[in-house]
Amino acid sequence: MKLQTALLAFLTIPFLNSAYAEEKEVQDMSDPLAVYTQVGGSYGTNGVNFKIGKTLDTGSATDMSMVLFEVKSMLGKHTKDDGSSAMNPEMANDGISELRFRKFDVDMTNGRGISMDVIHNFDTNSGTASIGMIQALPKVGFWQAFPIIAAGVQYNDGSMGAADGESTGLHSDFAFASFTLYNKFQITDTIWANYNPVYTQAIFGDQLYTDNLRGSDGLTHEFVLSWQMTPKQNFRLWYNTTQNNFSDGDFRLEYNQQF
Repeated sequence: MKLQTALLAFLTIPFLNSAYAEEKEVQDMSDPLAVYTQVGGSYGTNGVNFKIGKTLDTGSATDMSMVLFEVKSMLGKHTKDDGSSAMNPEMANDGISELRFRKFDVDMTNGRGISMDVIHNFDTNSGTASIGMIQALPKVGFWQAFPIIAAGVQYNDGSMGAADGESTGLHSDFAFASFTLYNKFQITDTIWANYNPVYTQAIFGDQLYTDNLRGSDGLTHEFVLSWQMTPKQNFRLWYNTTQNNFSDGDFRLEYNQQF
């Protein structure tokens, strides 16, 4: 826990120092392709989450880039069902459960973004590394869709046994592909909602995992209701659930600040 906390402080301080020095045009925080320096925090079923993002200088007026760092599920023992997740209460602990690093690049001329994503889970000593593409489609009334396709691998350090029970050391469990349909519904000038179904399919790898990630088992749902309090501040209420456990998902309330 001490090592994780020290790492968080080491990575956060330089981001905050540079964020306060920036003065840039305010970005639309409801746009999934928007790139801006930000901090955010949330509390919910999974515990306390914290994120910080920093824009990068691309030297181009049409190409934008940022990095995002997230710390998830701190103080999980003090939340709903005494668990770090309503869907996984046995994982409850007060340490950092998950770290996420993301690099996001956007071409403003065609409304297309490329994302590189690495997520590591300390509870299971495993994680995923993936690359994906998001494309903005034309707006229809108050609705706009952003399809996302991605591919990646899940890895673990050997503590999660393979189907034959022989796995040791860092290795990949399986490769996967996913499709997300990010749907934005602009209700008013300051309120919008999202419904984002995600389907993930294991392509090849350890049978122990590929058998558990197919059909309806690979489908998850995300619902979001957001309020833009000021041009640089918003609140977002999230609900995430699996297809097979729809009524018992994870809630969180999130605050975001743009710089």
